[in-house]
Amino acid sequence: MARYPISEHNYSISQALLNALALGYDFENRAIYLFGEINDVTAYRFVAGFKWLDRTPGPIHIIMNSGGGEVHAGLAIYDAIRTAENPTIIEGGGIIASAAVPILLAGTARFLNPESYVMVHNSSWDIDTTLSTPVLKSIAEINERLNERYIKMIADRTGKSVKDVTKWCEEETYFNAEESIKQGLADRVLNAREFPKSFALAEKEVKEAIAKFAPKKRKTRKVK
Repeated sequence: MARYPISEHNYSISQALLNALALGYDFENRAIYLFGEINDVTAYRFVAGFKWLDRTPGPIHIIMNSGGGEVHAGLAIYDAIRTAENPTIIEGGGIIASAAVPILLAGTARFLNPESYVMVHNSSWDIDTTLSTPVLKSIAEINERLNERYIKMIADRTGKSVKDVTKWCEEETYFNAEESIKQGLADRVLNAREFPKSFALAEKEVKEAIAKFAPKKRKTRKVK
């Protein structure tokens, strides 16, 4: 079998692809891939790579497809994105559900692929029924607080009322891409021609989101 020389350019592309497949990072293009279940390992890898990218200026691109997972792991990723120095562009595809939804909402600019879905619901735990009543009561209280926080996050980032979001979660509601835009869960649905241009498309959304979500400056009084 004939062997063909690999150019330096092609080798660089191959290495970037291997890193993306093995680790979920594309450092050259400042991109992170977040796919599958969200758990402690996922959160650790994501936050480590994200913090590294956030050390240098420039938008960070997150491509995600996740049915959710552990609430606390999702919150760790959410906090990392929300406290970043740089704007984040999130592109969702497939399903964005449960604990993955706040991650989508954390982005400065939020895009969805045409056939993607977003699902919100109340969290639930697998509980050992042999536990004592006080322990079961404590778990129920923690779960209730987590649900309240989850609902408030969605309400804050979508502009919807807590009452509306509570109803969505109680009914385990699915939204297609267009419905997600109407409900404030994302900013735009990408079409086939726009995929390669998502960075450029995000420029307007990034500026608008920064203006919308940036904390307002407090007026200070001069003390005489």
